[in-house]
Amino acid sequence: MLHTISNSTIDIERINSDDAVVFWQNGVTLALKNHLQLDAILAKTQHCYVLDNDVMARGLYPLLDSRVTMIDMPTIVTLSATYYPQMKW
Repeated sequence: MLHTISNSTIDIERINSDDAVVFWQNGVTLALKNHLQLDAILAKTQHCYVLDNDVMARGLYPLLDSRVTMIDMPTIVTLSATYYPQMKW
């Protein structure tokens, strides 16, 4: 499953080890260093990504956790085809 997170409301218990998580829109704030929710998500799955345009637009790149991979929109399309279905948060 692909979890797309656009805000801070998420049920972490629904994430499994074979799922992927994409932080975008305002959800990119969850991908920052020392964020407790990010630690909980990474304990569930190592497949965590953040949309580059949203990080840069908010000036958050220096604060981004190194365990999260920054990706572009074409990569999100690829992830959508690979991880099905999609859960929006």
